[in-house]
Amino acid sequence: MNNIEVAPHNYGSDGKFENIAGSLLAFGCYKSFELGKENYLGFLSFDSKTQLIELYQEKYGATHAMGQKMFFSPQAGKELMRKYLLIELDK
Repeated sequence: MNNIEVAPHNYGSDGKFENIAGSLLAFGCYKSFELGKENYLGFLSFDSKTQLIELYQEKYGATHAMGQKMFFSPQAGKELMRKYLLIELDK
């Protein structure tokens, strides 16, 4: 995943729409499963802004690899898809 950005009017609990970041992350995981059947196996990696590492871990289930490198495992991706996109893949 290269980059996601939430519009300023969707920041925080007073945002106009709910769950934008989670939905974008879940869609990235979905595309990883869809396009990477033989290569990525559902993994999605990305570089995080330093101040967001803890948020990605706690709220979205990402794993911190090293430095700013993070990833979603296939299981974490399935959970995001279930929660934000209402998609249930086989366990």
